[in-house]
Amino acid sequence: MVSLETHPEIIELRVRPEVLQGMSDQEFFMFCHDNPQLKLERESDGKIIFMSPSGSSTSNIILKIAFEIELYNRQHQLGEVFESSAGFTLPDGSVRAADIALVTYQQLDTITEAEYQKFAPVTPLFIVEVASPSDRLADQQAKMDVWMRNGVQLGWLIDPNAQQAWVYRQNQAPQHIDNFNEALKGGSILPEFTLELSLRK
Repeated sequence: MVSLETHPEIIELRVRPEVLQGMSDQEFFMFCHDNPQLKLERESDGKIIFMSPSGSSTSNIILKIAFEIELYNRQHQLGEVFESSAGFTLPDGSVRAADIALVTYQQLDTITEAEYQKFAPVTPLFIVEVASPSDRLADQQAKMDVWMRNGVQLGWLIDPNAQQAWVYRQNQAPQHIDNFNEALKGGSILPEFTLELSLRK
């Protein structure tokens, strides 16, 4: 029995538990590989989430932020920057993809080349999620909670439409930014990095 739950930007596919239990990490990777037109994530309980493409405006904002992070990273050489098609296998067994993710070289050194070619079993140091106008805030915040529970050190959830942002740090409550005249700072995780939110309206 398969059922679909749909939201404007999300389709959730629910499969019987015995089917989920039978899908290994390799089988899930091949399922994604065989369906490249789909953007898929998997929760720790095995539920598969189908994500629709971002709207043009949201995609443009993601690209601009990623460009700034990539320029910063080239100067500081922290690791590698990934865009939204890169999936990561997290410690809780879920497979997640952030709009932007940075993984340190030290983290990458802990995995094999074969693992790197699939959904790397590593938690990014830093991630950015950019909400589309039709995204549900509760869904986006829940995803941020998953990232943080699995070891992300710094996460930014940015909602350009509402001109709000949330800063997530380990062992701290999310910091709500309700004014796009402020800037997001990398702090000790991304030293000297600043993102001017006024440019993301």
